[in-house]
Amino acid sequence: MKLRVEATLAFLALLAGCTPDPVPKPRGYFRIDLPEQAYTSWTDTTTFAAEIPTYARVGIREAKDEARWFDIRFKGQRATAHLTWSPVDGDLQELIEDAHTFKSTHQAKAARIRSERTLNDSARVFGSVFDIEGDVASPFVFYVTDSTSNFLYGSLYFDNRPNADSLAPVTERLRVDLRHMLATLRWR
Repeated sequence: MKLRVEATLAFLALLAGCTPDPVPKPRGYFRIDLPEQAYTSWTDTTTFAAEIPTYARVGIREAKDEARWFDIRFKGQRATAHLTWSPVDGDLQELIEDAHTFKSTHQAKAARIRSERTLNDSARVFGSVFDIEGDVASPFVFYVTDSTSNFLYGSLYFDNRPNADSLAPVTERLRVDLRHMLATLRWR
């Protein structure tokens, strides 16, 4: 009798273990919680002032040959916008060409590069913004100038390997925040 019960239980266990073909689960990504969108004024004493997100921190890296380097660190998003301010000394065309050359280095991996003009006559801020789509190192690149004295170049980088799909919500938010910075930028 005991043998018969054990055989029945074993048969039922084998029967319950038979299911249709296994289906692999999709690879998951971490949940992204973005902070509330709010801005605060930031000013460098010699170059420019602008509104930056309250969750960002600006660090001045160094000054060299009259140029100044800044990092806008988005710690919660593991991203940094590297900015380079340069004085215009009759070399505006060269500075603009350098910005376009850097943007062009992304063309091999980019799915698409959208460019947009930036124009704020009252603040004398003119330039271009490049949205670079795809698995690229820098999905957002820009330059602005007043055409006579100031030139600001910037590019956004993440602290991890580029994966446009999983970073899309963060990238879009940082694009909005950096566009806001450009819209509120004033030269010193």
